Amino acid sequence: MRVIFSVVSAFLCFLTISLFNEMPFRLGEKIFNLIVGTNLYLPFVLGVLGLLFAMFGVKGYIRLTLLGLNTVGLVGYLAIFIMATAGFQEP
Repeated sequence: MRVIFSVVSAFLCFLTISLFNEMPFRLGEKIFNLIVGTNLYLPFVLGVLGLLFAMFGVKGYIRLTLLGLNTVGLVGYLAIFIMATAGFQEP
């Protein structure tokens, strides 16, 4: 069961961090439109779910890595979200 939690956490981490990467063959654009086009807050939900699944995943370096990567993805998207919603307001 812990392995399944780790795999789900890794998949959610991939979806969250893939928003920052440029992938070949327009795959990154499709993933971005799928995630952010659905709901602007969906990456936050994916990040929190990834953290929760990582907490119950396999112990050791895998858990630490998944927790760290999910946290980086969540904080990175938070920074982009704040810049987009509060920073680009017209006067």
